[in-house]
Amino acid sequence: MPEPLSAVDAVSPALDHTRRHLFAPFRFAKWARLAVITCLSGEIVGGGGGGGTGFQFPAPPRGGGSEEFHFLQSSPAERWLAEFLPWILVGVAAAFALALLFIYINSVFRFILFDAVLNDRWRLREGWSRWASRGASFFLWQLGYLLTFLAVLAALVGLPILLAVQAGWFKQADQHVGALVLGALVLVLLGFVAVIGGLVIAVLAKDFVVPVMALEDVGVIEGWRRALPLMSGAKLSYAGYLGMKIVLAIAAGILFGILGTIAVLLIVVPLAILGGVLAAAGAFSGLAWTPATIAAAGVLGLAAIALLIYVVAFISVPSAVFFQAYTLHFYAGRYPPLAAALEAAPSAAAPAG
Repeated sequence: MPEPLSAVDAVSPALDHTRRHLFAPFRFAKWARLAVITCLSGEIVGGGGGGGTGFQFPAPPRGGGSEEFHFLQSSPAERWLAEFLPWILVGVAAAFALALLFIYINSVFRFILFDAVLNDRWRLREGWSRWASRGASFFLWQLGYLLTFLAVLAALVGLPILLAVQAGWFKQADQHVGALVLGALVLVLLGFVAVIGGLVIAVLAKDFVVPVMALEDVGVIEGWRRALPLMSGAKLSYAGYLGMKIVLAIAAGILFGILGTIAVLLIVVPLAILGGVLAAAGAFSGLAWTPATIAAAGVLGLAAIALLIYVVAFISVPSAVFFQAYTLHFYAGRYPPLAAALEAAPSAAAPAG
């Protein structure tokens, strides 16, 4: 088992690992798949009438003066809202379902990224088949953790605000200026501490629990049970790791953020021109904003956004590989199964020193 590397010493082998993984030799197909893995693992570095839809909102009764539906008749804006309200609700439900789906996909791709950087296995379907069960366990933890975090944040910040509202502090704000200012400062501090704590737990899970789950084929609870003693026995080392990772993330964010912005601008300008041409052609031909045209515009918009995200992910591949390699080389000296896997891996052997 190699000697544990400090947070600073792990940078050099991680850079060498990244160079060999991506450029010795360079393969476009591999890079393109790694871009998908980068995106889905969340490692992108840092944005008329009803038509013939067959779905009609219940129409207000004609005559009779029922005040129950008066708000639907009072103005064109409210009639528009009444017509499109079902689509808005469907959109909200779809967004919630997509969020859950992304968390699940992200959970599986955390393992696919780990496997890709450690073992140079980057084929997507094979990776999904290999890690779907472990990813499902991690998904349940992520979902439960997110709900718990939101509940804690609501209790720390939302509950005091609710109590202040019920006490009438906001109605008579001039009589409670000192308490409101002090309370706001305390709530901001509590919210900041909660967010930082939540981020630390999330990073520890993806960086140190996921490798345990992958290498020992255990669920997320057992993964935490085995990883926690390793972390608790070297608190300063792991604190240094987190601090160094923040510094590296800032540097990577600046570098790849500039590159990504340039690439996005090169794509956005032609897309904006094309969108303007299509909008003008639609207006000239008499097309109106109906649910069908709105849906078509939404699909085209989502396709453009997906293209931009993929381009940024493609550019961010070296960053994603580096940070995963950085974790591997830091953790290997503290977790024997990872050290053995890293030594046996086809492209991950750390250079001496």
